[in-house]
Amino acid sequence: MLTQAIPLFQDGHILRREMLIALSDYAYLTSQLVYKGYSDGILAGCELTTTKDNIILNSGIIFYNGQAYLIKEAMTIAYYPTNTTTILKLYISDELREPNFVYREIDLILTEEADLHQNELELCRFKLQQGAKLRDQYQNFEDRNTVFDTLNRIYAPFSTKGESTLSWEITRAFAKEMFATNSLTDLDAFFCMQILNQPYPVSKEALAVYLKQSNVLELSESDRSNLGIYTGLVKVLKDRQKGKTSSSNKESTKRWKVSVD
Repeated sequence: MLTQAIPLFQDGHILRREMLIALSDYAYLTSQLVYKGYSDGILAGCELTTTKDNIILNSGIIFYNGQAYLIKEAMTIAYYPTNTTTILKLYISDELREPNFVYREIDLILTEEADLHQNELELCRFKLQQGAKLRDQYQNFEDRNTVFDTLNRIYAPFSTKGESTLSWEITRAFAKEMFATNSLTDLDAFFCMQILNQPYPVSKEALAVYLKQSNVLELSESDRSNLGIYTGLVKVLKDRQKGKTSSSNKESTKRWKVSVD
């Protein structure tokens, strides 16, 4: 027989060792089981915003090496113009131990080194010119890959089952701009509705299948980078804006127009 005990913390009750063990097991094992098989990356939150001098990483959850890490408070790092590509990385230290705790330290790093070392995750990249302000707002979907003075999150890994993927924010922006066109295929409309209807990132496998079915891009297993997927989405969007649809879907193409707030 399996028994699940949930401790009750109430005024006047004695705090027992068994209660703390039960609480610890529940908190630790739940995250281990729920996110089993997930890739390293951002699980939730962790939006980036900018001020005149700082980049702010807002609260969220990071999944790394099989463990979820909660960022409870915003973290800030100063940025400056270098006119070269700069990478903002999240660094998670090796395991540290004290008599009563096992913990890791989490920090932000700005570097020009694009390669990721152990315990590092990319959050964004940018190339800032002298006298310019780093912007975190975009004019359109394609603007997210603008080289200068723009926060680029295309390369940042977002955690899903299997391999990491593009952020939910990026795919949602794609879907909203697609619905502003007048040339959606049935596949486009269904896929974009699915994107808008879920509050989490779309798996890279689903994105790759969509691009293949749209006759835009077929990525090999070894070349399904975030940039490759994003580039394919840009091409689909441009085609639909020009009124083009894939030849395989031309027979069943219908005109769609959906208003999205």
